Amino acid sequence: MNENTTTIVVRLPLDPTPAQSEILHRYANASRCSFNFAYGIKNAAQHRWSSGRDVLIRHGQTPQEAARNAPVVKMPGQFEIQKMFGAVRDLPFPGPLLPGQEPHFLYPWWKGVNATVCQQAFRDADTAFSNWKSAAKRGVQVGYPRPKRRGRCQDSFRMFSVRLMPGSLRHVRIGGEKEPGGQKAFVVRLHRPARLLSRALARGGVTKSVTITREGHRWFAAFNVRIAAPDPVPPTRRQRQAGTVGVDLGVSVFAATSDPVLIGQDKVQMFANPRHLEAAQRSLRRWQRRMARRHVKGLPAWEQSAGWREARDQVSRLQALTAARRSSTQHLLTKRLVTQYEQVAVEDLRVKNMTRSAKGTVEAPGRNVAAKAGLNRAILDVGFGEIRRQLEYKAPRYGARVTAVNPAYTSQTCNRCAHVDAKSRRTRDLFTCTRCGHVTHADIGAAVNIKHRALASEESASTRHAASGHAATDEVDTLQGAVDA
Repeated sequence: MNENTTTIVVRLPLDPTPAQSEILHRYANASRCSFNFAYGIKNAAQHRWSSGRDVLIRHGQTPQEAARNAPVVKMPGQFEIQKMFGAVRDLPFPGPLLPGQEPHFLYPWWKGVNATVCQQAFRDADTAFSNWKSAAKRGVQVGYPRPKRRGRCQDSFRMFSVRLMPGSLRHVRIGGEKEPGGQKAFVVRLHRPARLLSRALARGGVTKSVTITREGHRWFAAFNVRIAAPDPVPPTRRQRQAGTVGVDLGVSVFAATSDPVLIGQDKVQMFANPRHLEAAQRSLRRWQRRMARRHVKGLPAWEQSAGWREARDQVSRLQALTAARRSSTQHLLTKRLVTQYEQVAVEDLRVKNMTRSAKGTVEAPGRNVAAKAGLNRAILDVGFGEIRRQLEYKAPRYGARVTAVNPAYTSQTCNRCAHVDAKSRRTRDLFTCTRCGHVTHADIGAAVNIKHRALASEESASTRHAASGHAATDEVDTLQGAVDA
């Protein structure tokens, strides 16, 4: 395969039998335990370095100086941890055994599991600590890595030996262990035919890795396929004729567009917010209360009652169903936008800042904390960042492009005379310009302003490009004149 390649992810729902689900749970448990084994070693090394740094701070050095002068402690990587694990994985619990008692091993979870599952978990621990250490340089906030708790973390594992069965689009083969007593490879049925994966493999794609994850009561397999990068797709004639569309995302209205979007046989300009989380909130709260009542304080998750596990599974099922419905709504909107328009203009929103908590501190407590928390939930339920991400990766596939514009005052600006006044927005929906009297829906007016800003930015960019081209031509003419002289 040439160097001009790209990676696509094909996510397929699995339909395992109860016995196969137990095997998948065992693989996921081995991945979790392997991550925690590597985390324990890395966490101990990090604390040894921190202890040496704290000693220097107590002796009068600044934190920056202490960090530079602290004794070097080697952080073991994936391959060192694999060697450590291989040396201790067969050790039994220390101490004498009672008559007739079988020995118990320190790490029984690895037996019968494909070795790749444990190796990839060690690699995940490397990535977690690397992301934490490089967070300051990248300008992002990443918390210190934490161990994975049983019953609290998501069940998942990553393998390489997962393949689509030859001649079948409804079955995948999951590799096993080569040892005599290990888990043999087994075939799992898919919930729907893997046509997209089959087409990617037929075009010369190569499966690099497969991540198997449990969401609620269902299992999914995400295939990372490396394929040749496709040639740029030009926009269609219909897209060129439609031109640019502005999209205003909100909470009361899911999305408002500057121009109609064809959904089935209807032209839609305002998409009502389905409020998936709010729709599931009643059932979700009921099962969460049951889960809290049945919880025995002090007991780990695997020792709780069957009633607690039933409530936990119902909560997980409802949350997975809500996420699936939200994703379906987002994909419907983004697919229609990139296939019907040549350019999609959105606001360059800082969602992390918008959803920051308002509780404040003990010295300066916040105001309207409950209302702000409800607004944050509603914003995250719509998924502003996810909608933009989907638009950006779908647009090149269909010959469209995405432009992000400054969101300041888009809902307070008249889209006819460009007058900015907060009083023009009389209500949440009604916009009446205080200068020209133009009346429109506030969200549609904001979408039109977003479209105008995207077109203006394109015009200014083309003007700058033309000016730079003229300047380069003048410079060449001047040099040529000097040479002729």
